[in-house]
Amino acid sequence: MLIQYGTTENLIDVTDICLTRLKINDNITIPAGDANRARYFTDPVKGTLKKVFITINEKTHEYNDKVVIRINVKHNTPPFATTSEDSINTKLKKIHTKLNIKYGNLKQELPEQKMVVRYLTGNEKVLEIGANIGRNSLVIASILKNPNHLLTLECDDKIAAQLTENMKRNRLHFHIEKAALSERKLIQKGWNTIPSDVIRPGYKWTKTINFAQLQGKYNIQFDTLVLDCEGAFYYILKDMPEIINNVNLIIMENDYRDISHYQYVKETLTNSNFYVDYVEEGGWGVCKKIFFEVWKRVPTL
Repeated sequence: MLIQYGTTENLIDVTDICLTRLKINDNITIPAGDANRARYFTDPVKGTLKKVFITINEKTHEYNDKVVIRINVKHNTPPFATTSEDSINTKLKKIHTKLNIKYGNLKQELPEQKMVVRYLTGNEKVLEIGANIGRNSLVIASILKNPNHLLTLECDDKIAAQLTENMKRNRLHFHIEKAALSERKLIQKGWNTIPSDVIRPGYKWTKTINFAQLQGKYNIQFDTLVLDCEGAFYYILKDMPEIINNVNLIIMENDYRDISHYQYVKETLTNSNFYVDYVEEGGWGVCKKIFFEVWKRVPTL
């Protein structure tokens, strides 16, 4: 792999800088904008807009200053370019102007919404686990060309009712399943939902549905997961590994209280030919430095 920066007449090799300063886990992220790039690469041609040239497997890819570039060094896949952060913010603000919610605030959970805006093309079939009042659900439905290709789960009855009203207020039509995705019995107290065969003081039973029942009911072959389920993806993946069989994109919060749960998810996804394409610090707990992640499946040749 060779990464160069500059103009076609004046290029400098920035491969080592990218590997040492711009790599997190297996991913290099090159920021958008000449000014941002110059902080790392210096400025070989002052006063002139420069480009990034990336050569992988004898094929050269050319990128202007408007895009963020991501390279997975482990799988040596072609670079993935997304529009700059300003463009993401502009697009999200435009979506927000068309939305009106009674419950909640669209300015909350912005990192999750930005990941959706950054990665969804509109053609996906999305399973969202943990909708809450629907901030991200409304954004997803606004992006999808067919909102019926969104199924979202929310197991709290009161919050699910608020989610439903927020959906109707915006005249959107996606599927809402008022249950938790699980093969196990679950009990719930506030935000805390845990597997248990017996009820505990202060808890209540939670309605559940498994993945086979979900597919039978809605007949959607999901290719994208959006996860904000308070660490439940560990149990979901362990008990229902078939959930990722047809999935190519996973947008998720690493909201685990036990680091071994994240390690299991990471190992399982890696062994299933997924790789981390995006990571952002934030949130809370043992995964704070990698709280927001996007995983993509290595494309088959």
